[in-house]
Amino acid sequence: MLLPVWNHPTEVIEGAPAPQATACANPGQIAVTYNEGPSDVTAKVLNGLKASQAKANFFVNATWLYTQQYAMILQRAYNDGHFIGMTYRSPGDTSEGLTDEQIKADVTNTAKIIETLIGVAPKYIRLHYSQPEDIRLENIIRNLGYTLVAYNLDTMDYNYKGNPDGIAELYKSVFAKQIDTYDSKGSFISVQYDIPDTGSYEAIYDVVKTINEAGYTMVRLDGCLNDKSPYKEHANSMKFISDKHSLGQANYKAGQITPEKPASTSSPAVNAQAVDAATLEEEALLKKVSGSVMNSFDWSTLVIGTIAMLCTWAF
Repeated sequence: MLLPVWNHPTEVIEGAPAPQATACANPGQIAVTYNEGPSDVTAKVLNGLKASQAKANFFVNATWLYTQQYAMILQRAYNDGHFIGMTYRSPGDTSEGLTDEQIKADVTNTAKIIETLIGVAPKYIRLHYSQPEDIRLENIIRNLGYTLVAYNLDTMDYNYKGNPDGIAELYKSVFAKQIDTYDSKGSFISVQYDIPDTGSYEAIYDVVKTINEAGYTMVRLDGCLNDKSPYKEHANSMKFISDKHSLGQANYKAGQITPEKPASTSSPAVNAQAVDAATLEEEALLKKVSGSVMNSFDWSTLVIGTIAMLCTWAF
C-alpha cells in the first residue's frame, strides 16, 4: 500500500501552495538529496556513494556550471547513475516585480543549462527557501510541468562542519524515533548540501552505514515517487521521458552496502588507490568536456547565466 507523499492535495486550488513531495511512496525507502552543488567536495561525496554501491539525488545550482570543472562533476554524477534535479532561486528570492513570462523564461533557461550537459532536462525542482512562502512562484513552476520536491528529514548539516559524526547520529535518532513512535519504518526524503561549508562530504560513509543498519533502502527520487518518466525531453517541453538509469530501466539501481570507511575522508594521503582512480576518471572526463562545454552554450544562455550570477552575488 502506497503512502501519501505530498504536503498538499495534488489538485489545483486557487491561491493555495503547490504540492511538494516530502516522503517516498513505500515504507523503508529513503531518498538522500544534496543541494546547491556541484562544488569542490562533490567528488568526495560521489566517491563515497560509489564505494557504497548507492545512488543519491543532486539538486544542481546551474550558476556554477559555467565553470568547466563543475560541469564535469555534474556529468560524472549523471553518468554514475545518480538522479539530477535543479535548485531554483528567483532573483531577490521573490517573484514580486517579475511577470509570469519573465519567471517562466528564467526557470526554462536555468533548466537548459543542465540539459546541455546531460542530454535531458530536469523535471524535479527544489526551491530556495524564502519567507514568506512564494506561492505564486510555486504554481508557475508547477504549471510548467515541473515536480516540486521538499523533504521530511532535515540533517541541518550546516551545523556539523566540524563534527560530521553528528549527521549520522541525526539519521540514527530519526530512525529510532520512527520505530519508537509508530513501531514501523517510515519513508524519507532527506536534505544535505554538497558544499564545503557543511560536514556532509566527510559524513557520507557513516551516513550510508547508518541507513543500511537501520534497514532502509536508498533510492533515487524516481523510485521514491514511482515515476518512470522523471526527466523532461527538453527544458521548454511538457513531454516527460526516462533515461537508461530511470525506474523501470535495466540500469536502475536501488539499495546500498556498508562501505569501508577510509581512515580519514578529508586527507588526500589516505585510501590513495581510490583517490588516484577517481582523479584519473575526472581527468578523462575533463578532456572530454573541455572541447565542448563552453561551445555548447549559445550566447543568449551565456548572457542569462551571467545575469543570474550577478543576481546571486547581489542578493
